[in-house]
Amino acid sequence: MKRFLFTIFFFWKLLVVHAEQIEKKNICEEAIHKNTIFKVTGVYGNFIETELSPAAAYVLLKEMKKLLVLKEEFVEKYYQWRFEFAEMIGGKTIVFVFHEKIFKAFCGGSNSFFVEKK
Repeated sequence: MKRFLFTIFFFWKLLVVHAEQIEKKNICEEAIHKNTIFKVTGVYGNFIETELSPAAAYVLLKEMKKLLVLKEEFVEKYYQWRFEFAEMIGGKTIVFVFHEKIFKAFCGGSNSFFVEKK
């Protein structure tokens, strides 16, 4: 009986967290739409996780280069935002968004997205 109640509680908690994530607006996603010529098509990674640090993004980009899947990378800066784009061999483009002044929990969700030109 305890397992059953624990399982019910676990799934209820998971649904509540998922609903909260859907209700929250991701500030980084809005910044991409407002400040670049790209639109977000999906989240790169897990939508429940918090932002990647710049160091983690750089390590990920370095591994992409090592595995020869990175075609091009470029950086755009706009006022307080830094957008680091990585175009992969298959045609997909990923962007990592960083705030210049706020270093933790600035997005309200993930800060890495799949994007395509508007």
